[in-house]
Amino acid sequence: MEFSQLIQERRSVKSYQPDKEISDAELKALFEAVKLSPSSFNLQHWTFVAVQDPELKKQLREAAWGQPQVEESSVTFVVCGKLDAYKDAARIYKETPKEIQDKVVPMITNFYEGNGQLQRDEAVRSASLAAMTLMYAARDKGYSTGPMIGFDPEAVSKLLKLTPNTIPVMMMVLGHQKDAPRPRAYRRPVEEIVKLNTLDGPGLTD
Repeated sequence: MEFSQLIQERRSVKSYQPDKEISDAELKALFEAVKLSPSSFNLQHWTFVAVQDPELKKQLREAAWGQPQVEESSVTFVVCGKLDAYKDAARIYKETPKEIQDKVVPMITNFYEGNGQLQRDEAVRSASLAAMTLMYAARDKGYSTGPMIGFDPEAVSKLLKLTPNTIPVMMMVLGHQKDAPRPRAYRRPVEEIVKLNTLDGPGLTD
């Protein structure tokens, strides 16, 4: 699919066919693209928990204030961010030349260590970039997705046994669309969302 068409077709879908399944092999193919998403220092702060078990999806729906798509989609992902991903630097850089390891690994540690706000910001940023990649990759294969923030993070963390260094950034449902989505809602014009040089500068026009 041409990327311009993919952009137009990607929608946040809430209605799914509950009897449609997506195999693990199909999911793995999607994540071959997702794993190429960008992240700060290539730390790859994300983990996706793919919830397929019907009973667990039912409980997850309760934690998402009863939203039916959590239970009816083929799979519901909880997109997680790792707060202390900087501790993985040595493993991630182990195949780079030693002079790069000696320079970059301590720099990463000094940058993140002791800065809880930065760790959280980076986990959310990187996990969100990977989630966007999944949405586009899924649409390219004919699947629909819907990102969600409407859930109780503490309940979700407990259900999925998330560790203290892992935060739920968003949910994302994925499956086969049931009902046609509503017409696309209002989008701000380009000249309003892109300002030249300064925030009070002119908007981008032709």
